[in-house]
Amino acid sequence: MRAGDSPNMTRPDTLTPRAAADPSAALDAAERALADGDLAQAQKLVREALARDPERARALFLSGKLEHLAGRTESATQLLERAAKLDPAHVGTRLQLAKLYRRARDFDRCLDELSLVLYYAPDNADAYFEMGVVHRLRGDLDGAIDFLKQALERDPEHARALNELGWLYCGRERFKEALDVLERAIEADPDNIPAQNNLGFACVRLEEYDRALAVFQKLCRRTSKSMLWQRVNLGNAYDHTGNLAESERAYEHVLRYESNHFTARWNRAHLLLGRRQFESAWPDYDYRLLTEGVGHPRLVPFAPWKGEPLAGKRLVISAEQGLGDQIMFASCIPDLLRQGASVILECDHRLAALFQRSFPEVRVIGSRHELVPTWLREVGHPDYHVPAGSLPGFFRKRLADFPEHQGYLRADPEKAARWRKRLDALRPGLKVGLSWRGGTRSTRRRLRSLSLTDLLPVLRAPGCRFVSLQYGDIQADLDALRQSDGIEIAYWKEAIADYDETAALCAALDFTVSVCTSVIHLNGALGRPAWVMVPAVAEWRYGQQGERMPWYPSIRLLRQTAGGDWSDVLATIASGLAARATA
Repeated sequence: MRAGDSPNMTRPDTLTPRAAADPSAALDAAERALADGDLAQAQKLVREALARDPERARALFLSGKLEHLAGRTESATQLLERAAKLDPAHVGTRLQLAKLYRRARDFDRCLDELSLVLYYAPDNADAYFEMGVVHRLRGDLDGAIDFLKQALERDPEHARALNELGWLYCGRERFKEALDVLERAIEADPDNIPAQNNLGFACVRLEEYDRALAVFQKLCRRTSKSMLWQRVNLGNAYDHTGNLAESERAYEHVLRYESNHFTARWNRAHLLLGRRQFESAWPDYDYRLLTEGVGHPRLVPFAPWKGEPLAGKRLVISAEQGLGDQIMFASCIPDLLRQGASVILECDHRLAALFQRSFPEVRVIGSRHELVPTWLREVGHPDYHVPAGSLPGFFRKRLADFPEHQGYLRADPEKAARWRKRLDALRPGLKVGLSWRGGTRSTRRRLRSLSLTDLLPVLRAPGCRFVSLQYGDIQADLDALRQSDGIEIAYWKEAIADYDETAALCAALDFTVSVCTSVIHLNGALGRPAWVMVPAVAEWRYGQQGERMPWYPSIRLLRQTAGGDWSDVLATIASGLAARATA
């Protein structure tokens, strides 16, 4: 007997003979056993109650709930439907039925049940939560957010509603709001593992990488080693903070449990590519095609090319990823043509004119990356298909495989000549293209970007005339710079709005200085000289060390020595430009 127990106390899951004859008492005991997690005892008591009264609604409800917990959804549904007929106003029964209908993706019946719950209990937060989940599953994210907010108006500490709302805010890229909601979810339920995982994800998207790392480290200490998504996220956080050894260790841990974990292999590919271990990396890189939200979601109904001889064969190359990636992967087109392939190349519509001029033997199709490509009907029956990002796996397995080219893209010569005239009309000096912002919130914009104020040491380099190659709305930035520092940067919108014009302008410039963005790929593919301001934690394309970028011999990499400190890089660029201008 434990201290404080009385010999006259009755345990909640045992009944006196008199109480056992009362079904209500048996069901009370069953609910206490269920709350304590003793499902076997709860099931025994409920069965006894049903044996005495098969039409007792409460017993049917509890039996249905137990069947649901045991995973027997069909019998659970039948029992709960019987209970609902006997007691239509019982909110618990209708909520349990709604969950079963939702999981069966019978959304109409689910919403009918939830409407009845709200008819009998207008302030039921669980019903509003379920409404939100159903609308999210139907793709109505705005409607889902509205219902979840209503759930939280009625129960501000509803942990599941907070977590669900936080995840939806992430999906809407409203990451600051997500952070606030997910913090509340964890405060309401400190053991809420999904909310902690989502919080770390939101921190990554807000580029708060140190905080994300702390979240995932804590989460991994608290969860089983076989819970793999937390380890993948931990590896990603280590990657963003520059601890690449720990990042790789996290991915290797995941792959010991699940050797074909798509995201772990895709993320590990970036580490291997950054170390220029190309032959080992490319097989992992192909896992992007299987990773949700990353790869190549469209179905192109032609036989996949696996390296077969191409002489006399027609090969379709489908576009993927961003402009810079498409330019980079296009460096493999000459390798295909040397094999005698007849190539059909899909690319972003903004690159079509440039690619067609540069590869006249290729049929170039500009597209907007439609889920169902409309051009498929125009190409007949090609022999093979390959996504563009898979080409380097055939042609760039070793560092020695990267050609010392002078440029494989060709700007329009007439457009370039017109831009030279406009550049000549500026004050005398070295004509330098400039791009200072790169990426999006999901591709490390903060780490890759500077302000024009940051760039003042470069902008004051003597003998240089700067020309904007920056995309986006920048006029206010240029005006502020002119007013505060008297520095004029030439800006022609038409050169940025049309990528073929951008290529011609790059070809006409003497030099380019840029952060990590597609302008670098464009200059490198044109064979034009450019310097890249590379953050301390660089993307795989720029490698983990060194000044050379194997894809583009004309590009020089200038790296931060410490995260967030561009001073050495900017000083090097300023002195280098001054020397070039003098020469």
